[in-house]
Amino acid sequence: MTIAEDLKDLYSLIREENTEKLLSMFVGEPVIDTPLEGRVTGEDAFLEFVDHQHQWLKGHDVGQQFVEITANPKRICVELLLYLRHDTRNLDLLVAIVADLDGDRVSEIRIYHSMWPLTGKHKLREPILKPVDGLEEPDFVKQYMQALGNGDYEAVTSLFEDEGYAREPASSAFTHSGKAGLKDFYSKILRDGGIILKHCTVTFDGKRAVIEYNADSWGETKLPPQTGVAVYELGKNWKMHAARIYDDVTPPGEQ
Repeated sequence: MTIAEDLKDLYSLIREENTEKLLSMFVGEPVIDTPLEGRVTGEDAFLEFVDHQHQWLKGHDVGQQFVEITANPKRICVELLLYLRHDTRNLDLLVAIVADLDGDRVSEIRIYHSMWPLTGKHKLREPILKPVDGLEEPDFVKQYMQALGNGDYEAVTSLFEDEGYAREPASSAFTHSGKAGLKDFYSKILRDGGIILKHCTVTFDGKRAVIEYNADSWGETKLPPQTGVAVYELGKNWKMHAARIYDDVTPPGEQ
């Protein structure tokens, strides 16, 4: 199996407690950072993490659906939709797994998802990575970020193809499709001003760009720095097909 296939099966491997396979994915000591467990470093801590996560997955009757893989020689991102049972409710959890590559293995794994589906509230997650100036980004991402930062919802919407969509971190139910849906979504989130994201990594495969970032500000609100990732996917004629967001940022004014 390739490292992409291993990462795609990460939750299955944890549920099976296949620690030998999980440890073999890493080029050195295992390093993984997740919303549920925080940063885990070293074999002993990683094995304890696997045990905790095994119990959690088993207790929530978790299944999954594959979404996409984005990869370049430095990094890989696997997007999944987890189905689970939580407090008598059936829900989905949108997950992005980002791994730094070292040959055919990984040096670090970072998992992103919102805690809102599980707890009904957002959880501030401090930065994992430092922002980097001058990252090489495709033009469509630069245009999107400029419009987002300016709070220009018309400009943001114009960057999408007619069948495009934006998906919030909370659930697949919060997917905004088509020009009308996109305009409604972006006009609401940008009504108090632009959103500024400080970029840390870029993974572009020619079709999708994965941006790991630290959220900086939202309108007039200066945010506590907090981590996230988003996947921006090209459609037809260099128009955006999708923006899939994985963070836990609390909108201004929301408790």
